Amino acid sequence: MKVAVSGKGGSGKTTVSGTLARSFAVEGCDVLAIDDDENPNLALTLGIPRERDVAPIPGDLLKRVETADGETELELAKTPGVIIDDYGVEAPDGIRLLKMGEVEHAGSGCMCRAHSTAREVLSEVVEDREEVTVMDMVAGVEHLGRGTAKDVDTLLVVVEPYYKSLETGRRTRDLADELDIPDVRVVANKVRDDHDREAIEEFCAENDLEIAATVPFDDAIRHADQEGAAPIDQDPDAPGVRAIRELADDLLETHT
Repeated sequence: MKVAVSGKGGSGKTTVSGTLARSFAVEGCDVLAIDDDENPNLALTLGIPRERDVAPIPGDLLKRVETADGETELELAKTPGVIIDDYGVEAPDGIRLLKMGEVEHAGSGCMCRAHSTAREVLSEVVEDREEVTVMDMVAGVEHLGRGTAKDVDTLLVVVEPYYKSLETGRRTRDLADELDIPDVRVVANKVRDDHDREAIEEFCAENDLEIAATVPFDDAIRHADQEGAAPIDQDPDAPGVRAIRELADDLLETHT
C-alpha cells in the first residue's frame, strides 16, 4: 500500500503522515516514510529526537541515458533498495525514513533538481517495494503538477474547516484525477465542534469529495508539537491520535 498525504500548509498533513506511519508499524507492517516537504518535519513527528540530524538524500542521483530512439531521459543512478539502504534513517517501531531535500540557504535557487530526483525515487520506490509507504508531500498542489504522487494507491488530502483549506482540497482532487490516482479522500482535521464538522461535510458533499476520517482538534497533539515529541508517544489514546489510528486500520482493511 502506497499512501501520499497532501494539504495546505498548516493543515496538519505532517501530523497525519507521521501518526499514520507509526500506526501501520505498530500493526506489524514494514513501513517506509518519505518526507518530500521542502520544510521537512516528518522525522520529529515519527519520534526521531530533534537533536538527531537527518540528512537529505543527495540531489545528484539522476543520470541521463539515451533511449533506443535517440532521445534522452533521466533515470536513477542507484536502485531504490540501495538508496534506502544508503540514505534511509531508522525511526521508532522499525520505520525507515527518507528525507528528499530542504532549502538550506536564502538565495540558494530553486529546488528543481531535488524535486526531479524525488519524483524518480518515489516512482521507482512505489513501483518496486513491498512495504507500506507513507509520503508527506510538499504543501499545496505543486507536487501534483510535477506528478510526484502519480503512482500511489491512495492520496489523502488534509483539510481544516476553512474555505481556503477546503478549496485547496478540491483543487488537489481535480489534479489527482488527471493523474488517475485511484483513491482520493479527505481527512477533516482540527474539527472543534458540530459547526466545523457541518462546514466540511457540506463543502465535500457539494464538491463530490469523500471524507476518509474526521480528526478532532486535540490539545495533546499541540502539546506534542510544543515538546518536540511524536503525538503517538505523547498520548497514544488522545482523541486525535485515535482517529488517525482508526484511519490506518481502515486503509489496511481496504488494501489487504
